[in-house]
Amino acid sequence: MAEQLPSSFRLQQVETADTVFSRLLIANMFKDSIFRPGVTFTNKYNERGGQIYVRRLGKPTVHVSDATAAGGMKFTHAQTADSLIMIPRKDRVHASEEVYEIVETLRSSGQSVDKVNETLEAWKEKLQMQYVGYLLQPPATAGQVEVGGSTLTTDSGGSAITTVAELVKSVLDAREQIRVNGGTANILLVSPQMETILLANALTPGNAFVPETNEEWLRTGRIGRLYGLQVFATNLIGSGTPLEIPVAGNALPNTGNAENCEYVIYDHNTFAIAADLFAPRLIPAIDFTGSLSQCDSIIGGGIANPALAYAKINAAVVAP
Repeated sequence: MAEQLPSSFRLQQVETADTVFSRLLIANMFKDSIFRPGVTFTNKYNERGGQIYVRRLGKPTVHVSDATAAGGMKFTHAQTADSLIMIPRKDRVHASEEVYEIVETLRSSGQSVDKVNETLEAWKEKLQMQYVGYLLQPPATAGQVEVGGSTLTTDSGGSAITTVAELVKSVLDAREQIRVNGGTANILLVSPQMETILLANALTPGNAFVPETNEEWLRTGRIGRLYGLQVFATNLIGSGTPLEIPVAGNALPNTGNAENCEYVIYDHNTFAIAADLFAPRLIPAIDFTGSLSQCDSIIGGGIANPALAYAKINAAVVAP
């Protein structure tokens, strides 16, 4: 049912005033767009196919022998087996919004181009949420071919971080483990709650967090650096309930692993996204007078090497 307009105001309780609609529109609110190829993930594995297999060469064994001993000048031969990981591209993220020409003709406010843009922004938001879902899906187990998500930090499943000392220690422990594994990390995603802890203690002695300029925050979402890590703050993870009343159209709430995640630390080259994006387009409708504003995509992704990505999640990890 259409909304009922309130009665016109009466000045002096006698004269009525006109009711008009502004040509300006109230903007919707969306999740942060912090996932970008070459920065916070890699798209180098993307190929034309529904299942993308990536070969990981076996690591050869190197021997050290005493050259003066008997047989010390001979080689020890080996043949090391390869392994495969698979990135399935089966998730279709799509939207199709009806734009009625008759309705547009009868309106003095709001044009179809605005609906096209809103469809695009809502589709981009869902893509970002899907990407973080790949990052936080259960980690791959031994013998699993299909890519999984980030490995859990040793303090996952415990209490929430409340101080900058706890946050820095947890991040350093995870960073240390990645170094022990033989890799390096260059990305740290933090929830709004962790962002507040970092910013509130930016001048605290011992806090190595270095904030970025306000312009960089707005342009990329990167809020600073911590021990060589690029720190991105994002509302794609973390608890909290977006305000829905009295204004609808705010950012979507996080659920599952994303709701319980405080931070993710990883090497962006191990976070693989394989995606083909088809957007946006405005095509003529065939069963009504007007158009369809459409966006479409087929995507897949996950962590190529779980030794290079760790997530702090304060609950049992659930499958997407």
